[in-house]
Amino acid sequence: MDVERVRKEMGLLEKIASYVPGYRGYKEKELRRETDILVRRKASALLSEARATANSPLSPSAARKLAYNPDAKFTFENIRAELDRITQRIDKAVAGYAGLFDAVKVREDKLDAVISHDLSLIEKAESIKTLVSQLIQEEAGSDGWRSKASELRAALTEFDRLLDERTRIFKGLAEVVG
Repeated sequence: MDVERVRKEMGLLEKIASYVPGYRGYKEKELRRETDILVRRKASALLSEARATANSPLSPSAARKLAYNPDAKFTFENIRAELDRITQRIDKAVAGYAGLFDAVKVREDKLDAVISHDLSLIEKAESIKTLVSQLIQEEAGSDGWRSKASELRAALTEFDRLLDERTRIFKGLAEVVG
């Protein structure tokens, strides 16, 4: 989802009002803000689905194999904890927009770059969701399971890095209004 797509989905009244001097800039800010919110919600929803999959009851056979393999159990619990942590981070991430009268404003000309970065969060969240599904299909502790667990941990680390980068981007975008 990008600004152009949201703009195309505007109603007739919004399109007419977007030509009114002063209103257009305000509406552009609103479109960017709405897009930012939608992008973060989508990434959060994908991670929540991955968490639900990881936290769903395992088959008795898989649960037994996990219980009898302390290393696999430790790895799986760490993956669950990391999923919880990054899901909370994206849920609580700073919005990419400051209101018209806020003390801190986001430079609108740079916000499109942030939205593009946020799209990479969606792609990584989708990858994490797929990897979680693949992991629970593997036999706990097997070579395939360890390989998928390693891929998943790398994807979680990358998602965390993307969130850190998002924070740095926003620190560079924000300027104090005096």
